[in-house]
Amino acid sequence: MTLSNAFDVFDIIGPVMIGPSSSHTAGAVRIGLAAGQLCDHNPKEITVLFHGSLASTYSTHKTDVGVVAGIMNIGVDDEKIRDAVCIAEDKGIKIKFDKIELQNAHPSTIIIELTDQQGNKQVMRSATIGGGNIFIEQINGYNVELDGKQDCFVGITSIREKEEFAAKFIALFGNKAEVTKFDPWGEGYSFKVECGESIREIGLEKAKQALEASEIFRIHSVMSLSIQGKEFYKSCRELAEKSKEEGCLISDTVIKYEAEKSGRTTEQVTGQMRQTYHVMRASIKKGLEKENILLGNIFKGNAAKMDRFLNSKRSICGTTVSKVIRNALAVMEVNGSMGKVVACPTAGSAGTVPAAVLTIAECNDISDEKVIQSLFTGAGIGIVIAENATISGAVGGCQAECGAASAIAAAVITEMFGGSYEDILSAVSLALGNILGMVCDPVAGMVELPCIQRNAIAAMNAIISAEMALAGINSVIPADEMIGALDEVGKLMHCSLKDTLGAGISNTPTARKIEQDFFGIKKE
Repeated sequence: MTLSNAFDVFDIIGPVMIGPSSSHTAGAVRIGLAAGQLCDHNPKEITVLFHGSLASTYSTHKTDVGVVAGIMNIGVDDEKIRDAVCIAEDKGIKIKFDKIELQNAHPSTIIIELTDQQGNKQVMRSATIGGGNIFIEQINGYNVELDGKQDCFVGITSIREKEEFAAKFIALFGNKAEVTKFDPWGEGYSFKVECGESIREIGLEKAKQALEASEIFRIHSVMSLSIQGKEFYKSCRELAEKSKEEGCLISDTVIKYEAEKSGRTTEQVTGQMRQTYHVMRASIKKGLEKENILLGNIFKGNAAKMDRFLNSKRSICGTTVSKVIRNALAVMEVNGSMGKVVACPTAGSAGTVPAAVLTIAECNDISDEKVIQSLFTGAGIGIVIAENATISGAVGGCQAECGAASAIAAAVITEMFGGSYEDILSAVSLALGNILGMVCDPVAGMVELPCIQRNAIAAMNAIISAEMALAGINSVIPADEMIGALDEVGKLMHCSLKDTLGAGISNTPTARKIEQDFFGIKKE
């Protein structure tokens, strides 16, 4: 399986989504949104098969609900996700969930089998790869390799020459198209054509005839459109050196990249980050307004407890530290109750950046605009981590989620306080090094325990790392080498330590009792 390593700014500081898991909920919704297009979002039957870590946690992460929501054309930030299965069943749709064991597959692979109202069956094989990002590997058995960021056509044609097929396609749909896959398949060829926004709307039956296709599907993007061929900087060092060469902040370099990648203006890109920032603020506020009812309710009410402790003036390390902890808990309780959060870079680490960055900014009278600007630096660092290692707990453990979030927050804070390029890279390295090896072992598969308190730890780690870097303490190990170490450690971790409920805290006697008492789950 060859994954697409093409992350954008709002894949890292985003998506804005309904919790509890970016990989297992938001990513599942996006896979469903793509699969639903195979039957015009109007299926008669849905069968979903879960492999790897998802086989253990799909019900508690709401992956099952997420897939069905997407198939029913419900978006990642729509609260109707919670009721998607009921909505589908009320329409008479038959739904089945099951487990499957695959060879050499991504640990978060999902196979969706759809039967439409005419009895036609379509199959999509996909994976959710971290932070709500997806990879659609196959449709009906042939490789398509989609990341959900482009409009495209896929299918099977009897035309045997790529150039002939391309000419017929362009004559039919217009010039804003490129044939990016044309592979032998049975007696014909499977194809993928990526399209520009101005492509003409043509009926698929007419397209089948003109293109001599036995089947053809138009798959609209399920994420923000992204221009192919524009690659991000391959390392933190390259990103810093480019910024130094241009005489600008790292955040300026990242803003320019995102504008070019998405075909927008810098003002539009900054405007989207401003909206994202306000969702972060709102998630803290919502988490403090009332006690949220978490999906498992095994680790509830702690933001309120921390708030009361803060107001009691008994804080051990001062009110700033207490506020950081409180705010991290608040965001994660909103996430755990299927509320709206910003995955940053994942929902499992959604509390880290808001708690560290927004709290420190507020306590130091740093303007909203400066925070919004600096968040782009964190996004740039996050892209490098995602493309050179991983941000998925199922692939690299919690070091890839809370660890990456901590590094992102450290970079943001360091730039907010005027740190140099070297200071920012040192802060990133220090933050990652302090959390290297952290496993992903959620009790009963819930994004609650130990996930919630780990966000508080990651937030404080970010602040400590930024403080050391600003003081001139060099990380010694370069940031890019530390990212390499994160990747190495993730690959060395046993699968039982990567979101499968096989070991760690999730395998303690108390955790197993919680599984049995709360969810009826027994260790196999």
